[in-house]
Amino acid sequence: MFSRVSAAFEELWLASFAWIPTPVGLALRLFAWRWLFKSCGSARFGTGLSLAGCRNMRIGNGVRMGRGCFVTASDGELVLHDCVALSPNVHVGADAGRIEIGAHTAVGPGTVIRAANHCIARQDVPIMHQGHVPGQIIIEEDVWIGANCVVTPDVRIGRGAVVGAGAVVTRNVAPFSIVGGVPAKLIGMRGQGGQKHWD
Repeated sequence: MFSRVSAAFEELWLASFAWIPTPVGLALRLFAWRWLFKSCGSARFGTGLSLAGCRNMRIGNGVRMGRGCFVTASDGELVLHDCVALSPNVHVGADAGRIEIGAHTAVGPGTVIRAANHCIARQDVPIMHQGHVPGQIIIEEDVWIGANCVVTPDVRIGRGAVVGAGAVVTRNVAPFSIVGGVPAKLIGMRGQGGQKHWD
């Protein structure tokens, strides 16, 4: 009962400030929301955010969440290190799992990063009633994830990697590699002529 009341209060408090535009809104949201998180630095929260499970989130300095982001960590853990930038309409779901995003990582608009999958083993119970399989996603520092990507559970994206727009990442990505496609595959390496094919 307490957790439901707490979640309802969190939702109401977040909604009270989520709509306010201009730099005034940015300042008000940081001031009003900061105490909701496990820890929170000098973050910039855009308008229209949907947040849940803030008590399970650690937000670093210089973190930016763009307009319309959906960020949750109910029964999970989310860590956004310094200067992580979530573009508009990014979905980061650490519910029933753990997500850690390293410093100076940029995530393109419309990308979905989810740490848990639905259980699907039983055929006599609807999938939505079977619960979740918890997982973990680690995105190291200085990563660029393009627009409309999907990152699935139990994946590590190495430092300095680039994930091309629309890619679906289902396995580990090596540091400084460039991946793309469905599922994502290696298409180049940074510092080895990869940039000319990337523009």
